[in-house]
Amino acid sequence: MKNGMGVAFSLAVGLFIGSGPVWAHHSDAVYDMTRIAIIQGSITEHLYVNPHQIIKMKVKDASGKVTPWILVGANVGANRGAGWTKDTLKPGDEVKVFGFPYRDGRPNMTWMRIIGPDGKMLPMPPGAKNDKLARYLTTYGKEQLSPEDYEVFKKSLNYITRE
Repeated sequence: MKNGMGVAFSLAVGLFIGSGPVWAHHSDAVYDMTRIAIIQGSITEHLYVNPHQIIKMKVKDASGKVTPWILVGANVGANRGAGWTKDTLKPGDEVKVFGFPYRDGRPNMTWMRIIGPDGKMLPMPPGAKNDKLARYLTTYGKEQLSPEDYEVFKKSLNYITRE
């Protein structure tokens, strides 16, 4: 009986420790939430997977140098709820992306808005992205975005916490 309890306890502890990543989540501390980066480029891959959608793209700067970027989105369920599918973005699509870049300057960001190849804004999943964007716009938006971009972003939010 004692050995059976010990085995059960060890198994339970092992399962708990081993499942840590399932319960864990990460911080947004890697992103510079004080500015929105704007990039334009070509989609190379759209990974419609959990825990977060990943978009890979090539961005060409003014000198012609091409840099690969990685964009992190919401989870598939949230994206699906906003109308996304695995085919919303395809390799070769030319897009314009607004997002919070990595603080350390690496070409990574969490996207806030994407203008698709047809010139229309792609739907943004509700929830955390709206909260982050609302906080940004109420603090920095009028200073760092063009008046046109500010109005588009403001109208696309579910709410603004203060003007």
